[in-house]
Amino acid sequence: MCPDVRGGNRRKGRGGCPLMGRRQFLTRAGLAGGAALALNTGLFSLSTRKVMGAPVLPGAGDGQARIRAAFSRPQDEYYMGWPGAAYDTAASQARYTEILEESAGRRNIELEIVSAPLRNTEHAADFLQETEEQGFDGALLTVMALHPDGWSAVDHFLEHRAEPRNLPTTVFAPQGVQFTPYLRARQDIPHSFIGATEDVEWLDSGLRLLNAVWQMAHTRLAVIQGTDEREEVVEPVGATLHYMPLDRFAEAYDATEGAEEAEAIARTYMENAEETLEPSEEEVLEAARTYLANRQIMEETGCHAVTMDCLGLVTQKRTPPPCMAYMQLLDEKTCGCCERDITSALSLMLSSYLCEKPAFLHNPTPNTVRNTYGGAHCTAPTLMDGFDEAPSSYILRNHHESDWGVAPQVLLREGQRATVMQFLGGFGSLMAATGSILHNIDTQPHDGVGGCRTAFQMEVDDVANVLDIRGHHNVLIYGDHLQDLRAWCRLAGVELEHLTGGAI
Repeated sequence: MCPDVRGGNRRKGRGGCPLMGRRQFLTRAGLAGGAALALNTGLFSLSTRKVMGAPVLPGAGDGQARIRAAFSRPQDEYYMGWPGAAYDTAASQARYTEILEESAGRRNIELEIVSAPLRNTEHAADFLQETEEQGFDGALLTVMALHPDGWSAVDHFLEHRAEPRNLPTTVFAPQGVQFTPYLRARQDIPHSFIGATEDVEWLDSGLRLLNAVWQMAHTRLAVIQGTDEREEVVEPVGATLHYMPLDRFAEAYDATEGAEEAEAIARTYMENAEETLEPSEEEVLEAARTYLANRQIMEETGCHAVTMDCLGLVTQKRTPPPCMAYMQLLDEKTCGCCERDITSALSLMLSSYLCEKPAFLHNPTPNTVRNTYGGAHCTAPTLMDGFDEAPSSYILRNHHESDWGVAPQVLLREGQRATVMQFLGGFGSLMAATGSILHNIDTQPHDGVGGCRTAFQMEVDDVANVLDIRGHHNVLIYGDHLQDLRAWCRLAGVELEHLTGGAI
């Protein structure tokens, strides 16, 4: 029976009942303030629990990347040669150190800075031996001299790193210590990237790149499908896949029935939505329960992200679509990835780690009339500008394929520069391209337009034929990230290609 809802014309939910307004929904949920209480899930033997905080990601818990930094210069003062007599080495090193320490603190990186300069190859050899023996995960070297040669110590370090990963190393070469021949000769050294720029703040990026390599290598991804339970590591990125049976998610979902956390989360979905169209209040509550189920599985298995055969359970009418849960996970710096797509899940995690913003996984929808590229899917993040930025607007819709549950329609920014990327099969290659978002695409029952709720069209740079763009479930990231992707690929031992093929 429909609840008594007054107030004139209201949209209908499933079954023909009018949708509640936000205030009525909250009153019925019986929640005061922002706090929820305890969730008791017998499946995971968690008898009491506070409201769920953010998921634990690599580097946010006990483990963290350990990076070692040093400065290369044969002497402390220079004359009639770059960087020149006007270059204050002590003040410059102090400035570099300040940037590095602030960056490491913000990212929870364990950073050791060796203040005594590497003056020759012997110093570099000692520094390398100590770095490898002490098990550091990466190194950042700053070149502080061109004349006389300040590169020999860096060269020795790069050329003598041990296998298998060659100790990922970023090199900062500020204005005054680099010419084109110096950089060209060193551009193909494996597992290294030289950041040559007058922007000393790039040191922050140098640490971010190394941290992203470490985070990818320490990521555990729950793959929920079939009936098997096993683990494997994917190289060269190093992430661990934890396979588990699909029934585990259904059991976890069942265990959330009556959970007060679900009511609080459902309230948040309603409060923050621009509007609610098809879903009923019960469907919003069910959507919140799928979030709890995903989080419980992640924590039970020690996984940082999840991808699942979601359509299999939806087709069976066993559990509702987890689209809202996946939106929330993406906004929390991790991911819920549709259709047990491991490649795309790790692409989403790379965006979170490297670009420090979530990405929108989408089915490609090319427009051959205008030769533009598009994408659509049933879930999308709202924090497309970055995890600390204001969210995009979203509308609560239903899942278009099943006409069931809740899916967010996130409104993307027209004119926004963006990057489309995805790992290729085997994870030894990654493809990417940039472009500009043209417009959103809306779908309503009778307008002749179908497909997933969040949808866009964009122009892609340097693409003559939109049908040449490869991939399915590519991911869209706000901003131009080609150079960061290029640098990360160099450090991780991954090849970078254009979306249409060939080198960038």
